Amino acid sequence: MTFKSAVARCFLLALGLQWQKPNRPIDGLPTNRPLIIAHRGSSGLLPEHTVEAYQLAVQQSADVIECDLAVTKDRQLVCLHVPWLNGTTDVASHPEFQDRLKTFSMFGITITDYFAFDFTLQELKTLRKVQQNSFRNQAYNGEFPIATFDEYVAVAKNVTNGRTIGIYPELKVPKFFNSILAAHNTTMEEILLESLQRHGYTEATSPCFVQSFDEDSLRFMSCRTELPLVFLTNDEISDGKMLELSKFCYGLGVKKNLIVEIDPSSMDVAREIDLVARAHSNKLKVHSFTFQNEFQFLAWQYGADPYREYDKFVPLGVDGFFTDYPWTLSNYFKTRCLCDD
Repeated sequence: MTFKSAVARCFLLALGLQWQKPNRPIDGLPTNRPLIIAHRGSSGLLPEHTVEAYQLAVQQSADVIECDLAVTKDRQLVCLHVPWLNGTTDVASHPEFQDRLKTFSMFGITITDYFAFDFTLQELKTLRKVQQNSFRNQAYNGEFPIATFDEYVAVAKNVTNGRTIGIYPELKVPKFFNSILAAHNTTMEEILLESLQRHGYTEATSPCFVQSFDEDSLRFMSCRTELPLVFLTNDEISDGKMLELSKFCYGLGVKKNLIVEIDPSSMDVAREIDLVARAHSNKLKVHSFTFQNEFQFLAWQYGADPYREYDKFVPLGVDGFFTDYPWTLSNYFKTRCLCDD
């Protein structure tokens, strides 16, 4: 039934017709306030994309834990923000892997590094994660391994206090991975969807959002799943593009400067933008990234206080916040009496 519905949506899309989205909330997630989306886990406190960072995010009241995906040499999904390893692991200290140093072009740049797709899962598990941001705590460097996608899902599913924890996987550079996976007659999208189906995420109301900056990747998946799809962008979106995206997407994931613009030279608030209202008029949810506590990420008007930044964004109708500090956002909602249902 689910597959037939996805095919019907794809058929309507091919005809240029509107898909009627289900008018139902996502199973188990709050509806009376914006979602707390733990960006790479509680990544402000622990090395990102580790089981421990995801677990800490859940303990700190995140509604959803977010991960980025890469594919290993043996076609396993692992949680990595980018496919290269040097910035977030100790790979350079492993002499047995020194011959894996390679150069590839992606994201419009040329990168010389160690790449996940040149390692088996067993090899990647010998590496340890490090905190890539020098202004954050380095005490946990070398403590935790890379998380697999299955381990990440297990964190969400193994919560025992009755809460539902959503997941939010992102397909990173799928075209690049698909150029490698073509030899195996599969795609990154198919590997992910097969895994999600195995874990029981199949319905339009399943607590699972699938995100990508790659519009073609989302279109491909829209013909194969009913799961809510989210298009990520760093760029302004016209009304026409919003209408087009609304035919197969649940929502938009946008950088926060597209909602409240900050002058980069003065770090002053320049203006509020009507993106959220326009998205809502096209029946698109809006999740914004990335909210961080450090003063260098906050406009001067916020007085180095992340609560004041949330005070600016929440009234604009943002539906969810990607944050490196889920505990801060949870405490903010409590002080503003935006409690759970």
